[in-house]
Amino acid sequence: MSNVAIKYSNTLPSAPEARLGLGFTLPTQMPPFPLLDGPKGLLTARNEQDLGYRILLGQLDRVRALAVDTGIVSAMVKEIWDAMGEKDNVDKAVALIYHEGAWLRVGTLPEGDYSDKKVRKAAKAIADEEFATLVRRKLNGIQTLISELRGYATEGMDGTLFSSAVRDELRQKLSEILPYDYILNRAVDQFRANCKELTSRTRDLIKFICEEVRIPKVKAEGIISGNWTSPKLIPALLISGGYELKLFPPAAMKNLRLGITQRQKAILEAASTGEAPAAEILAAWSVFMRVDRDIEKCADIFTKANVRLVEQQVGRFRFSDSQIVRSAANMGLTRAVYRFAPEMGFRFSTIAIQWIQVSINRDLVDQESIRLPEGMHKQLRLIKDKLQLNPNESIQSLAKATKLDEDLVRDLVHLVGSRTSIDSTFQESGSADTDGLHEMLADTNNDFMSEIEEESTRNFVNETLGQVLNEREIFVMMNRYGMGDSQEMTLAELAAIMSLSKERVRQIEMQAIGKIRDSAFAESLFEMWGDM
Repeated sequence: MSNVAIKYSNTLPSAPEARLGLGFTLPTQMPPFPLLDGPKGLLTARNEQDLGYRILLGQLDRVRALAVDTGIVSAMVKEIWDAMGEKDNVDKAVALIYHEGAWLRVGTLPEGDYSDKKVRKAAKAIADEEFATLVRRKLNGIQTLISELRGYATEGMDGTLFSSAVRDELRQKLSEILPYDYILNRAVDQFRANCKELTSRTRDLIKFICEEVRIPKVKAEGIISGNWTSPKLIPALLISGGYELKLFPPAAMKNLRLGITQRQKAILEAASTGEAPAAEILAAWSVFMRVDRDIEKCADIFTKANVRLVEQQVGRFRFSDSQIVRSAANMGLTRAVYRFAPEMGFRFSTIAIQWIQVSINRDLVDQESIRLPEGMHKQLRLIKDKLQLNPNESIQSLAKATKLDEDLVRDLVHLVGSRTSIDSTFQESGSADTDGLHEMLADTNNDFMSEIEEESTRNFVNETLGQVLNEREIFVMMNRYGMGDSQEMTLAELAAIMSLSKERVRQIEMQAIGKIRDSAFAESLFEMWGDM
């Protein structure tokens, strides 16, 4: 194992030796596809591992294919730099790197006791720092090769053996780093868009051969085998086309040859628009498309084999729209497929459940379909007030002010952002991004509402909101959010006062917000409240 990226010093003496986690090797041969017992067959641990490795190998092939377009590679490298920043935030920048004969996964730590959060945090900080150092070295090497290739292009040497050797080296460098899935997917989508014309013309060639020679698409692709512009394509068809092709009359054979030649020329023209030689672009595109289909097939197998897991998690959210929950769950399952780490030995369901739950919760929060835990409204209000005063307030500062765990504060900050965006219907031209329904809520950090007399405040609420809401909805809104002179109450407190269940109170609250948002008086309500 590598001796690089090892630090023996630590500010916490009790922390174990912090270094990059143990590396692993990828299979030298592509693992086979599993044979499922029916459309909903279950995968064994070995099946999941094989599929996971197929996806990893396919993603690395994708990265290598991008070497023919330095523009895409340069943009991808920049995204990785930006994601890491100055604080070595490698978690959302790179997934794997290859170093001294082994693959290293971001976030892995050596074996040890990490029950103490401070110990784990210190060990992870050191491991991330060393991992980031290796990533920077690789990115610097990639950027150097990109500069060389662009220099050859400027000097008119982009089609020479020198540039070809540099591009091979770039392809090798790219095969030693696997970007974070979001970053890689953006680069892949851009490459797919750039090759749209090439894709269209190759499909036209396959369609022409299938219709003229009357062979299936799979067989036609096998005969071509990536040699789209090869003059040997027609002899290969004569050998593999079957007895019908041998019976073609001379005129029909001439039309076949002419049709294939014309389409090959069109393919060559489409491939010649890139910066790399047409042959290299065609080879990279062929590998890319083959791998693309393979990865999609692996993801489809994972998805079909885990239908029961999705339904199990959907059943936990009976209070919400099942279609919304199921859609979010499927998105979480898809994300888990590309985040699965087969080398760790865990079952796929371990990571899938986490991503499904996160996806469902975030989707429901964005749609105002889930409520905060009891007692969290006070902390949420405090976080909202601090972010209004200083939008760049750090998570550490917010955690200290609320006396909550930093992970919980991050979740609450996400909720603050979601609620502000949902209230966007209350904004008007020229308003700030923070303007919205929360401007109608009591601010515990100032005495604005205390300056308004109780009677006039209630009259304002009744006369304005009364045109949109009924009395029960007004009562819930005033007491739920501390509007007017009312004190903010929890769902449990309101349920006890109104002799209703907490779920029923929550439904009334959501119904009232929807009425305000959709009413014709939304803008006037905002203006009237702001003038008080």
